[in-house]
Amino acid sequence: MTARKIILIDIENFNGGPIATPGQAHWCRRMLDNWISSTTEDLIVLAADITTVTNVHAGWQRHRILPGHGENGADFRLLEVMDEDLAARFDEVVLVSGDRIFAEKISWLNGQGLTTTVYSHPDALSKRLRFAANTVITTPITNPTENDHRKSA
Repeated sequence: MTARKIILIDIENFNGGPIATPGQAHWCRRMLDNWISSTTEDLIVLAADITTVTNVHAGWQRHRILPGHGENGADFRLLEVMDEDLAARFDEVVLVSGDRIFAEKISWLNGQGLTTTVYSHPDALSKRLRFAANTVITTPITNPTENDHRKSA
């Protein structure tokens, strides 16, 4: 049996702000596809502010997109997914975010026997989250907001 993973993406954290255009969604998708090896067996779940879900959908048309409401709304939606019985269905949890809010849940998932991998920008990675995950991989892009090609489109 092939190892299966769930990939949870805090897209606004990766992008450095809201996904303001479909072009930004496509840029994020290209970067993440190059960064994370996923298979057709993996489940990809993204969360974003409800006002940007249409833009996010432009880049991830076949994946689960959760709308968040208000400050940390997208984070709370991903935390809800982390409360599902992931250990029964997956071998690994991949989180694309550096937010501290996920540290306790990532540590708990480790205790459930899941391998946890966090992908983050180095300057956005909380110390608690770094220590909670089995593996941490940082992107060479240190400030995602400096990528002018994402702002156009």
